[in-house]
Amino acid sequence: MIKMNRTVLATVLGFAAVSANAATSPASIFAFDSVNKSSTFSVTAKGWSDPAFGDAGWTHNSGWGTIVAKQGQTVTITAIADNKGVHPGATVWYRDPVKDTADDKYVVDHFYQQNANVFKNKAVDESTNTEIGNIVMKYIAHGYDLDKNSVNDLLLKGKKDGTAGKLLLSFKAPSDGVYMFVVGGFNPDANYVAATGADGKALKESVKVSVSVK
Repeated sequence: MIKMNRTVLATVLGFAAVSANAATSPASIFAFDSVNKSSTFSVTAKGWSDPAFGDAGWTHNSGWGTIVAKQGQTVTITAIADNKGVHPGATVWYRDPVKDTADDKYVVDHFYQQNANVFKNKAVDESTNTEIGNIVMKYIAHGYDLDKNSVNDLLLKGKKDGTAGKLLLSFKAPSDGVYMFVVGGFNPDANYVAATGADGKALKESVKVSVSVK
C-alpha cells in the first residue's frame, strides 16, 4: 500500500471514521461493451493520486467505467488526455458476483487506494442512510503514464508507450463478471496550469477512454 505522511493519514483515517459504513456514488459510471467502446471522462490532473491527500485518489475527481469480461479474455484500457501535460492513471477491480451484494453504482468512499482490495460490510447510502449490502471489489491491475513524467513510482507501476498523456493498461480476466475501473490524473507536468471557468474555479480535464475485450 502507498505510504502516507502522518498528518494526511490522520485526516484520511478521521474521514473514514466519520463516514463509518457510508458509501458514495460517482457522478456517472460508463458501461463499456461491444457497442459502446469509448467515452470521454472528466478528471482532475491529480485525481488518481493527490499528494495533498496522502497520495490517495479522489472518487469524485476521477472518471469511472465498467466492463463485462469472461475468464481468460484480455482487456485493454486506453486513456488519452487532451492536455498532454496530464498523465492518466487507472485502477481495475473485480466486483464479486456473490460477495459484492451492493449495486455496482456504489463505491466505498470519497477516496481510494490505487493498489488495494476494497471491502465494506453492510454499507449504507451516504444520502439516505439506507443499507445497500456489501461492497467487495478485488484489486486486479493499476498503472500510470510514465512518458515524460518526472515521477517514476515503482509501487504505482509507471508504463511507457512512447506518448506522453497516454496510458495503456491491459489485464487477463481471472473470472467471468463485471470489472470496475477508475481513471484520473497523476503528477501533471511542472508547467501545468488548470483552465478556469467564469467562476474562477479550476475546470476538469478531458480524457478519452476506450476499452477492448478479446
